[in-house]
Amino acid sequence: MLVDSPEDLGAAIRSRRRALRLTQAELSGRADVSRQWLVEVESGHPRAEIGRLLGVLKVLNLELATASQLHDNLAVLDRMLPAPSLARAVRKEIAGGDTNFSLRLIGRSIDEFRHLDDADLPTFLSPPPSTGDHRWDTLIAAAFGRECRRRGIGSPAWTAATPLPTWWFPVADRLLVARTMQRTPIDFSVLGIWLDAKALEVA
Repeated sequence: MLVDSPEDLGAAIRSRRRALRLTQAELSGRADVSRQWLVEVESGHPRAEIGRLLGVLKVLNLELATASQLHDNLAVLDRMLPAPSLARAVRKEIAGGDTNFSLRLIGRSIDEFRHLDDADLPTFLSPPPSTGDHRWDTLIAAAFGRECRRRGIGSPAWTAATPLPTWWFPVADRLLVARTMQRTPIDFSVLGIWLDAKALEVA
């Protein structure tokens, strides 16, 4: 996210802290700052000392970058499908009825995520807009949550999806239902999504 105010920086710190599942007390202890000071920073207090602030950012594995560095990083990400771009692309494809291509887009985005440098993860994992279909939103959340777990990093809050009210098979083939259910990752099945993991692999 672009930070150009104390409020933006506070929101970024709060979002990252929550993504790492840290309480304010835990973060303030690790960064050696008071909890009250951290509360003020997260609420956008304009007079936070830069040394303390940099200490908090270090604990959260966040970096401040100059505008030119940010634009260089975004130029690389523009050629990729981070979560927000993915959701917009999937929305367009499901509106046109192309389920298979929507799955290929998710697979491509997940493959890019697997090869991404740690420094680019926060931008890539920015909260996506809705695809317009709760089932697809849940699948995208589950796919990224699974990959974060496999990578050994904290999952963003937006990946914590609730189970679908009824089972959903994105690829409907009545002859392969049993095999699909056997090959569905637990991250999907607990949400009521039945999809062979290979459906999200890119060649």
